Amino acid sequence: MNRSKYDVVILGAGHNGLVAASYLGRAGLSVLLLEKNDYIGGATTSQKIFPDYDACLSRYAYLVSLFPQKIIRDLGLNLELRRRGTASFTPYVNHGHHGGLLLSNLDEELSRKSFVELTGSDAE
Repeated sequence: MNRSKYDVVILGAGHNGLVAASYLGRAGLSVLLLEKNDYIGGATTSQKIFPDYDACLSRYAYLVSLFPQKIIRDLGLNLELRRRGTASFTPYVNHGHHGGLLLSNLDEELSRKSFVELTGSDAE
């Protein structure tokens, strides 16, 4: 397609640019999506960073697991996202008591108990 005018020009073919272009195109607008790299996906991709090592690192590929199911349905994507286990531990001192707040998407009960230990309550 050789055009000189577009309704919308989007810079960057990361997941946000791709989604925006898809929605706008489906709405009937002419869209030009530009990407400086020779691949699409932006921060959701894994790249070989070190030339002497056969290892790919992700800059923020975990963000893909946060991709809303509504967008997948809206755009009719044949895409299955795999849930990845994540956890964080933040040490604290509360009234002289040393503890740590543990948050995990793999064990919600453990996260709840950790909040109770920190706050003294399980109220939301």
